[in-house]
Amino acid sequence: MGGKGAAVRGVGAAHDERRQSILEAVFTIVDTEGVERMSIRNVAQQAGVSIGRVQHYFPTKEDLFAAAFAGIAEVSGKRVQEQAAAAGTDDPVAVLRAILAETIPRTAADRRLFRIMQAFETHALPRPGLAVQVTQGYGGLIDLIALLLGRTAATGLDVAEAALELLALSTGLAGLTLTDNITPEQAQHIVFARLDSFVSGCRGSD
Repeated sequence: MGGKGAAVRGVGAAHDERRQSILEAVFTIVDTEGVERMSIRNVAQQAGVSIGRVQHYFPTKEDLFAAAFAGIAEVSGKRVQEQAAAAGTDDPVAVLRAILAETIPRTAADRRLFRIMQAFETHALPRPGLAVQVTQGYGGLIDLIALLLGRTAATGLDVAEAALELLALSTGLAGLTLTDNITPEQAQHIVFARLDSFVSGCRGSD
């Protein structure tokens, strides 16, 4: 029984590995050539497998795109969760800083992830079935930021509005780091300064 169980787990792991390698090929194409170049043929070529192999996992281009879109969103969500957990503190401000810092790309891998996410979102927004996933993803992050803001000592703060502003600020600045108009350190400084103004209960001068 033990041998059979191990074999089953091995088959499952290999399946997941092959599936993930195909999705990684999608990410590479989206990042280097654009979403419009994502076809089953091009993905198969990039992954070094047959078209039939890709279609075994993803029968249509729409299935492939949906899976890749969900996959990149999952990666981003996990990174935010990991940063929140890594803060290792009951201080909501420290957790907020960790989460907001994660939205600003620093390394080459960060920048690649951000570019791919932007490409997918741009493609998804005119398509209602996919656009709702973008809305829900940001909505969950906004809710988390608002929840943490509500646990600070700030009084009289509209946490929902403040959460929207912080996320809009961090993601907007993140885009500017990709064009090298601002450094990640400068972007983080601006976001943290705004967070501090909310936490102190002072919205600062507009």
